[in-house]
Parts: sequence; structure tokens; C-alpha cells
Amino acid sequence: MKHPFLRFCDDGQPGPAQPDLALGDGVLTFGRGAAGQLAPVDAQSPWLLQLSNDRRGIWLTVADQLRGVHVNGRPIQQVAMLRAGDCIHVAGRKLLLLSDVDTKPTTEIAPPQDPAASVRVVLRGVGGRHHGRSISLDRPCRVGSTADADLRIEGHGILPQHAMIEESNGQFLLHAMSDAVQVNGRAVREAVLHGGDQIAFSPQHRFLLEAPPAPVPLPRRIDPELDAAPIPPQHGWASRIPWLLVAAVLLAAGLSALLVFGPR
Repeated sequence: MKHPFLRFCDDGQPGPAQPDLALGDGVLTFGRGAAGQLAPVDAQSPWLLQLSNDRRGIWLTVADQLRGVHVNGRPIQQVAMLRAGDCIHVAGRKLLLLSDVDTKPTTEIAPPQDPAASVRVVLRGVGGRHHGRSISLDRPCRVGSTADADLRIEGHGILPQHAMIEESNGQFLLHAMSDAVQVNGRAVREAVLHGGDQIAFSPQHRFLLEAPPAPVPLPRRIDPELDAAPIPPQHGWASRIPWLLVAAVLLAAGLSALLVFGPR
């Protein structure tokens, strides 16, 4: 994930608004601010949460004495790995992890990948009552509140035809009919999905797209013998000059031998 940041949401709780916090490499520590609200603190102060951003990803660490921390509605006891779009509830506040990389529009679809990979692509529930459930995307998946939806979800703001995910030329496209649909924390109407993307059909219904990584082409091996350009064949009298010279030398050598070693 590139350039992630945290956004404080009011979540119905009183307290001053806080600006977005960028998550650079290293550890960001949270504790109690001057007014008692959750706020960043220095490393020497008592802490409640720590967010570590390293090459493995973003990790949430919860202090031993802190209880009631939830990520996407699931309780966290000690450590959790976070992804863009995750909601963290702690101490009466809600923090939303976002990424400043915009989702690719459908007009920028990448070159087709192997269509056979589609059989290994699934939506896995990470929040709400579908938590842990896997939905295969080997065919178009209709999401909504109707009884015949492939993925039926219900709740406030869920439309009968809420969204559609379908495969096209090896890419998975999301078509949203509601402004509540988010990909990695950003509201979208059309998006190209990639492995690791988190799709939220509502704050309570979140899914992770699990897909194999795109194949990386191997660099072409350079072989001087194979890559050398072939020498064009020569035609005409010029190509016979070396053979004429060799024949003349042999003829001269034969005559010399006759003169030297012949009968006297």
C-alpha cells in the first residue's frame, strides 16, 4: 500500500476534529490527549495503540490494559494486520485507514491476464455477518438485498441491485449502483479490482478480493550466438575470388614440384 493515512471520524462522539495523519515508515503511537481523547503521543508517554508501517504492511498493536478495540466490527486482543479501508473503533472513536492512490478507472484497463486465473479469485468476508465466507467469482456476482442476489446483504442503504462484479478479459470489474460502495476506503461507481483490494458494500459488509498475483514476465536471456544477425549470402563473381586464389596457388605449387623433382 502506498502513502496510507488515518482519518478520524466523529462516530457520534463529542470532541474536536483532528486532521488526517500520514503513516510514514516507522511506528505511530496513540494515547490520551490533553482533553482525554485518543491522540498521537510521543514514545515516552503511556500508549494505547501503536501502528507500525514496514515492508510487511501496516500492523496494529493493542496495549495489554486496553479493551474494546474492534477492526471492521471484530474484536482485537493484541495484534492485527490492517488494509486500506479498514475501520478501527477504539475508546469511542472511529479511525479509517485510507490510501491516497486512486482506483484505476475502467478506461485504463491493464492488458489482459490469464483468464484461467478467474477460477481462483474469491471474495472473502472480513466484516459483518458474512465474515469468513468465501464467494467464488467464476461467474458474475450480483450483490443486493433481493432474494435472488448471488451475494445477499441487508441493512440500511442497501439497494435491491446494489453492485455487480464480473470478469472481462482477465480483469475483474466492479459496477456500483450506490454511492456507499467503497474500494480501499474510496467511494466508487466503476473500478478495476486487484488482489488485496477491500470492497465495502456498506460499513457493516466488507470483503477482501483474494486473487493470485499477476504473472511477471521473465527478462529475455541475451545469447550472443543466437542474437547475432545472420550474414547475408554473397552472390556473383566476387564470392568465387577466394577459391580462384587457392586454385592458382595449388597449380603453381604443382608446376614447381614437377620442375624440381621431374626426370632429368
